[in-house]
Amino acid sequence: MKKFLSTFFICLVLCGIGTFFFASLLISNIWYITVLISLILTILILVFSYYEERIEKLEKTVERMQRNEAGTGD
Repeated sequence: MKKFLSTFFICLVLCGIGTFFFASLLISNIWYITVLISLILTILILVFSYYEERIEKLEKTVERMQRNEAGTGD
């Protein structure tokens, strides 16, 4: 819970700073909002897909190690 709250607080501060500096720019044109949301979603999707690939590689490595260990364990 402590990690969640600290991450949430950091995001809240960064969003507040971004809103303070870019609010007039974002409100004046809908395209800026669209591009900003698309950028954020793209970054999130790329991060999640990167970690998904890493988890799959780790699962394969663990399975291979377990098979090797089971074959030589007897």
